[in-house]
Amino acid sequence: MGLFRRKQAIAPQERRATARYAVDCPATLKMLGGDRVGRLSDLSDAGARLETSNPPAEGVSGLLSWNGHEHFGKIVWANDKSCGIIFERPVPMHVVEETVEQVEVQTGPVANFGKIPLGQKRSRRASLVSDA
Repeated sequence: MGLFRRKQAIAPQERRATARYAVDCPATLKMLGGDRVGRLSDLSDAGARLETSNPPAEGVSGLLSWNGHEHFGKIVWANDKSCGIIFERPVPMHVVEETVEQVEVQTGPVANFGKIPLGQKRSRRASLVSDA
């Protein structure tokens, strides 16, 4: 009855050996052919993603500079608006953590309290949902 056996789905394995973190800070990739200015969008101790309008080709090496840090790496993939960089040596974890902490998240008020009418009853639908 081998024809009717259900195949078990195998989950794809994560290729990355280290965790990566979402960041948003200015960065420059310095290369012999010229610098590329952009923004880091993710970072780990092993590599980074640089968002730039003119990413370099795969295989190009350069010095990635951000927030006073510089690390040498190689482009492992590139598309129209970004590229992936693998570092020659791991970035110290305290540098990754420092960069993650500097990400500014804009927060605002949840609601404009001046526009909330006071003294009005909830709609019938809202009260039915809360009773359930």
